[in-house]
Amino acid sequence: MQIRSVLFIVGVLLVCVGASLVLPLGVSLWYGDGAFLGLLSSLVIMVGGGLALAYTNRSQTPLNLTLRDGFAVVGICWIVASFAGGLPFVLTSTASVTDAVFEAASGFTTTGATIFADIEGLPHGLLMWRSLTHWIGGLGIILLSLIVLPLLGVGGMQLYRAEVTGPSPDKLTPRMQDTALTLWRVYCLMTIVLTVLLYIAGMDWFDALNHSFSTVATGGFSTKNNSIAAYPQASIQWILIFFMFIAGINFSLHAQALRGVVKVYLRDRECRFYTVLLILGSAVIVAGLVEHGLFGMRSFPEFEAVTRAAVFQLVSVCTTTGFVSENFNLWPSITLVIILMFMLMGGCAGSTGGGVKVMRLVMLFRLAYLEIFRLLHPHSVRHLKIAGKSVPVEVISGVVGFFLLYLIVTTVGTIVLTVQDMDLVSAFTATLTCISNVGPGLGSVGPVDNFSHVPTLSKWVLTLCMLLGRLEIYAILVLFIPEFWRD
Repeated sequence: MQIRSVLFIVGVLLVCVGASLVLPLGVSLWYGDGAFLGLLSSLVIMVGGGLALAYTNRSQTPLNLTLRDGFAVVGICWIVASFAGGLPFVLTSTASVTDAVFEAASGFTTTGATIFADIEGLPHGLLMWRSLTHWIGGLGIILLSLIVLPLLGVGGMQLYRAEVTGPSPDKLTPRMQDTALTLWRVYCLMTIVLTVLLYIAGMDWFDALNHSFSTVATGGFSTKNNSIAAYPQASIQWILIFFMFIAGINFSLHAQALRGVVKVYLRDRECRFYTVLLILGSAVIVAGLVEHGLFGMRSFPEFEAVTRAAVFQLVSVCTTTGFVSENFNLWPSITLVIILMFMLMGGCAGSTGGGVKVMRLVMLFRLAYLEIFRLLHPHSVRHLKIAGKSVPVEVISGVVGFFLLYLIVTTVGTIVLTVQDMDLVSAFTATLTCISNVGPGLGSVGPVDNFSHVPTLSKWVLTLCMLLGRLEIYAILVLFIPEFWRD
């Protein structure tokens, strides 16, 4: 392994993350919130440490990373960012080390689970930093899922390899600059448009920018204790519904749409499946809410209110954004089952959303169907196909292996949390919401609660779950295998 090259990249990452603190610094100075010195100290430490690391590990030859180096870079960078990102919380005396790392990891992995009970009491500079960690993490995730993970062959992501590979299949040096630049433009354009729309709908500029960062990255951090429920305007919720929905779609489709190929959304099987499932799930939740008398249907305003509540919460959970407009902890059981199912599913591959991903579930369902078909027709020969093309065996095994690991991690995490005296519902949904990068769960970690009461050991376990879920499990697990570090 080219450890010096890996450390050089980690150093560059630290410099970039530290430099991004300029925006929170400006906000802190503008509002005079008392967090300026803590933020400035964090910037100096990150940039100084990053420069030292990059300088001492610089090379005269161009970087030529192997796949193993790629795994190391992906895993180490997200871990380092989570620890470094916690510095502003520690140096402003707003959180302990454990809580600070949890909050930063939740930000960079776009999970949105928080340890703060009084969010509105935080300095404006820290509120901006929380949202900015989402935005930075979301952009990194798009580039990771559409460019890096397909090359590494993680969990069936080889399906996208043909779109991003260059001349050498075993090197992480394809011509990806144009792809990365296009995705960055789409990401920034969505952020700007959403910020303006939220301002027009009734938010001030500060809240509009913060919620725009969180929405486009499908993160979920809000500047309000009651999340989106703090805003009475229906227009704000419908705007967020639309942008959460498109943030859960493969960003490469958005890039093609900007070039005039709008029909690409209809042609994409995963996008169609994602849309249809959201419509059906929303209809079931509306029926459940009306059936149990939580909403009426006697007039159009009542119909709009129940539809908005159902669609907002389902889209928020499915895209793993985690914004809250209603306390769905109080909703009937059938609606909670639907919410948990979509929490597991997550968004589309190549989006900022977490979860198992729609494409993997489509493959698993089709694989199950083929097995049933083979039982009924033992002499037939049928292959799993996606978009008319046979799926290679290694991709199928990657998807099955990923899903199995997903269930194992969720089970182990639940057991650890229950040993720490957490009730089963809270423990299970806390683990599921963290590995799926959603944010709110059920029970004591529900939509109107937070993770401040979670025991210290459990917070570290949930932090690991966030990182595992965000990096498709394999990119973190390989770091704990001794053989991985041997030359």
